[in-house]
Amino acid sequence: MTSAERRAEASLWPLIERLVQAHGLAGLAVAVVQDGEVVLARGFGTRDVRTGSPVTTDTLFHLASVSKPFVAAAVVGLATAGPEQSEPALDLDSPVVRWIPELRLADGRQSEVTLRHLLTHTSGLPDVVDYGWHDPQLGDDALAEFVRGLSGASLTTTPGAQFAYCNAGYEVLGHVVATVTGRTFETAMKDLVLDPAGMVHSTFLRADVPSELASSPHVGAPLVVPTGAYPYTRRHAPSSTLHSSVAELSRWMLGTLADTSVPERMWQRQAEVGDPPWSEAMALGWFLGTYRGHRMVGHSGGDPGFESRIALLPDRGIGVVVLSNSNAAPMRTVVSAALDLALDLPAEATEIDAHLQPITLPVAAALEAGGKAAAVETFHRLELAAPAEVDVDDGRFEDAVWGAIELHRPELVRPLLDVWTTIRPDSSQAWAMTGWAHLVDGDAGQAAELLRRALDLDPENDDAATLLRSVEGSTG
Repeated sequence: MTSAERRAEASLWPLIERLVQAHGLAGLAVAVVQDGEVVLARGFGTRDVRTGSPVTTDTLFHLASVSKPFVAAAVVGLATAGPEQSEPALDLDSPVVRWIPELRLADGRQSEVTLRHLLTHTSGLPDVVDYGWHDPQLGDDALAEFVRGLSGASLTTTPGAQFAYCNAGYEVLGHVVATVTGRTFETAMKDLVLDPAGMVHSTFLRADVPSELASSPHVGAPLVVPTGAYPYTRRHAPSSTLHSSVAELSRWMLGTLADTSVPERMWQRQAEVGDPPWSEAMALGWFLGTYRGHRMVGHSGGDPGFESRIALLPDRGIGVVVLSNSNAAPMRTVVSAALDLALDLPAEATEIDAHLQPITLPVAAALEAGGKAAAVETFHRLELAAPAEVDVDDGRFEDAVWGAIELHRPELVRPLLDVWTTIRPDSSQAWAMTGWAHLVDGDAGQAAELLRRALDLDPENDDAATLLRSVEGSTG
């Protein structure tokens, strides 16, 4: 057993086991690479609560936005002259319409948007509001249709002026990759990035995920697998649908850390993000930050039922990946603990800010056993407990409900929403989430009323404002 393995057995693995239990997670996998080798990799929990099948290092998870650095690698690769081509296929600073002239915007400003703007979330394109997971588009023309569908959109800011996270921009990039290679986006990514990295099971196509390796999404509280619902559609493949494992992502991290051209090509500061220390700035498909004084590059992802995070400390040759098939996973805590182990810091150096059980777990158990009154009583009793026994932050309720709503399965969490608005009637986010649930159920009138209530409570609630605009746009 190596030194890293001994320290993991003594501190990291027990910590993760406690967190998985405390947060009621389905499954989680973690891996650490350092100095050119995989030093740690392990799975915890189950890939599906219905079967109890264990998570292993080969279990494939939906990566959500951790898909984006892979798309960026493909685009930057196509913009770099190789030994067999004198001219690169792409130019990052040319208008995107050079390659996809069918892109049209309502304000006619499509020629202002470059590939670099899309890579750095500075294009000014409005982001996606409804991902359509409930109505997946599975044809080879799904991305092209998405791009054509932008004809009703207008830029929200001048391209290059400011950072604003935009999944839609990566769908456009994916269509560019498909167009210039003459292949489907998924095939192009396999040929350009995944196969060269030795990621033989990783795929942007859900149909190619072997059932014996697949993990299921878990939403709600207590956790359920939403039958017939999954965060997948080929319209949003570039921004969201890469499936991979910690074993194959470890291989990719090692290759990325060993490639001396990556820092110059991919990791130069492009735009200010202003969310230190993890996301201080944006590079090409990667966030730039610091960790305990070390330069860090990374990306996180979250879609209904899944969370992911990759963090690299290039100057120390360290990389960490954490994947989960639940939305309540304390990802930063696990990543921090793994980074500290790799940095040879004492176990107590990690700030365990997620050791308390989320309030939603006992509240949901009481709701299931005794109804709303029992759930409300449980909340108030635990809220007053001293010392604190649970995490009563509003964010724990949001963690529990948003995935089911985004999958258009609000019935899975409607009782919990009712409890949330009862115990926290002054919570803007409780009314915003409840309004969203009514919106996906087709009740635009009730949705608008509740979203306005959310904005009355907090005029800065961006979620409520975005949803209300979508309601007013669809009914006006």
